[in-house]
Amino acid sequence: MVFFSLLAAIFGVATGLAISIFMNVQPVAFAVLLPIIVGAGLGQMTFFVLQFMPSVHVKNRSSKLIEELPHFIGYMATLSTNGLSLEGIFKAISTEDTDEEIVKDSKFITRNIHILGMDLVTAIADLIKRTPKGPYAELLEGAIITTQTGGDLKEYFLATARVQLEEKKMSLKKSTESLGVIAEMYTILLIVFPLMSIIMLSIMAIMSADLAGFDLITLMNLLAYVLVPFFGVLILFMMDTMVPKR
Repeated sequence: MVFFSLLAAIFGVATGLAISIFMNVQPVAFAVLLPIIVGAGLGQMTFFVLQFMPSVHVKNRSSKLIEELPHFIGYMATLSTNGLSLEGIFKAISTEDTDEEIVKDSKFITRNIHILGMDLVTAIADLIKRTPKGPYAELLEGAIITTQTGGDLKEYFLATARVQLEEKKMSLKKSTESLGVIAEMYTILLIVFPLMSIIMLSIMAIMSADLAGFDLITLMNLLAYVLVPFFGVLILFMMDTMVPKR
């Protein structure tokens, strides 16, 4: 992290120096300080970006696991009902041809067992150390305890599946309520506001050709071709973040 920050700082100094020389930056004092400012700024920016990247990665992985868990836990319950052991369940999931996090974790456990020679409990415990805290880590810990105590995996997965499905229903209900708010914002920002603004500007254009020094036709074009598309993209982005991916 420090190494890449130093590289970014050196690149920033070189860039600032090139700008000062080729663009003849004035005054001279600012031309001298510019490489230092650019280098320090770029180095600090790189340092903070690299520092926060692991936490962002962990958060993204945690979100994906929470989304996938209600679907895969039902699959686990079905496999356990058919008589598969915990190792067989993870082996069956690892054969799925997808890029989902739980499939990757199942491949990780299978690799630990068949290639690195770990036992099942050690392989799952190794995965738990790499897994963010949450319902998925609790599921793995519960699976280990159930296996070690000779419990019924089928009942454990079925009970956990019921809990996860109820939480999924509550999450979907909240998402539906949020979409109702987004629908109201859509009506206000993309229908009512542009329509009322165009009407008001059209009436004002009869009395005066400009408003506070701005041409009214320019303001109408700005509203139609800049603000309305911007609000549309903003609402699409908000909907994408609120709606579950699966």
